[in-house]
Amino acid sequence: MRSVPSLANLETMKREARDLLHALRRQNAAALRRYHCVDPLAGLSEPSLADAQYVIAHEYGYSSWQKLQRHFARYA
Repeated sequence: MRSVPSLANLETMKREARDLLHALRRQNAAALRRYHCVDPLAGLSEPSLADAQYVIAHEYGYSSWQKLQRHFARYA
């Protein structure tokens, strides 16, 4: 599990999710490993932004993208 960077904000997390999505669609090996570690059904369909957001949230210790968003809402 990664710690949320102290200078991070929701826009940073959105950018990270978009970057992950692009890497998944390019079949980047590191991105695919991250995806498969979080979702055992990964690869059954084309990855979506929601999939990438879920991976990012999970890596930071949140069970959903919405809970990660709430983390930032508390400090906005």
